[in-house]
Amino acid sequence: MFGRFILILLAAGAACFFFFYPAILSTAGRYLAPEGTGGAEVVILEGTEVVKESAVRIGLNFISTGRAERLVIVYQNADNDGIFGLSPGYDLFLAQKLGDRGLKEDQIQILRVQQVHPITLTEAQYVLSDLSRKKVQRAILVAEDFHTRRSYWTYKGIGAPLGIDIIPYPNFPMFKSDNWWQEGMGVRSFLGESVKFFYYWCRGYIPFKSLAVN
Repeated sequence: MFGRFILILLAAGAACFFFFYPAILSTAGRYLAPEGTGGAEVVILEGTEVVKESAVRIGLNFISTGRAERLVIVYQNADNDGIFGLSPGYDLFLAQKLGDRGLKEDQIQILRVQQVHPITLTEAQYVLSDLSRKKVQRAILVAEDFHTRRSYWTYKGIGAPLGIDIIPYPNFPMFKSDNWWQEGMGVRSFLGESVKFFYYWCRGYIPFKSLAVN
């Protein structure tokens, strides 16, 4: 009797997923890629090996619409100029390109970080320590697609004792957020970041409440 009940529940669950999977998967995607509201002093473009044009556009839009005042670009491999697409003087190149987009010198900050495990936690500690010395109290964090939730809670945990509030904003440069499950890149990112988010939670890098609270 109990076994039959379990089979009925499984069948009902499978039927619900079959008929409502777009809504279910869309909700799951928004869970890993939360989007906050409000303004801040700075926009942080989370570190990658090469700064993406789509992230820069998002940052510039925040500044042009008045949601932020300055742009903080973080990039990795600080000791490895000349590889992974980085040429010597990459930070100067970035500053020049941002100046060409209309930003003033005092609106641009470029931070070079080490790729030290755990990478996101190490980056957050370095970046927010620097911003704390500059008396920053609120920052918009632009992170890549489903990496957003893990980055947000990592930065949030580091920022809280420093008095820095973090507002998350996802960037989807490789696939669309509303139908990510239809693209291989989207599926790989969702599954991979789900595992990494759980790993950060298990290691205590992010708090228990990060599982349920945006």
